[in-house]
Amino acid sequence: MTTTTCAELFRDYVNGYAAQAAAGHLPKQVIGVTADGRRFELDLESVDLGPFQKDKLIRHVLQTEGAERYLYATVLRIEEDSGKVSERVLLICAATDEYVGGDWTVVRTADGAMSLKPLGEWSGNNPGQTPGTWFLTDTVVVEPAERPRYAALWVKLCGKVKAGHPGLLW
Repeated sequence: MTTTTCAELFRDYVNGYAAQAAAGHLPKQVIGVTADGRRFELDLESVDLGPFQKDKLIRHVLQTEGAERYLYATVLRIEEDSGKVSERVLLICAATDEYVGGDWTVVRTADGAMSLKPLGEWSGNNPGQTPGTWFLTDTVVVEPAERPRYAALWVKLCGKVKAGHPGLLW
């Protein structure tokens, strides 16, 4: 079993993600981490599924690859009371019994540069009860009849898997 905690992985991920944002990229992704430290990536930008089906795909991939922890990133567009739309980034590291997460506002300058402004972080030991932290718990269930579909999707996406993504400091 790896000794890297969710807090340590999260800190590294936040730093790597901020660097990617500064370079103009806000990835939507899941990065699984196995007990022996192997990392694999599911690029969610290329997945054309509804939210619940996407959750099942993520669960299937993490189980199939033997992930003990994962990092999750998504970009949300939020309409504020003023009618203005803002972008927020949600980053999470979770395991079966712990999670650390946070969100950031995306700040864009006139010249197109991006940065992340922290809004807050949270952590806990009940990942099955918190959306985004539940993929290694029994909250998301892939039924036996559904497994071939998600297995076929994962095989199709495997050509797009990145190991040791250069923007993530590992």
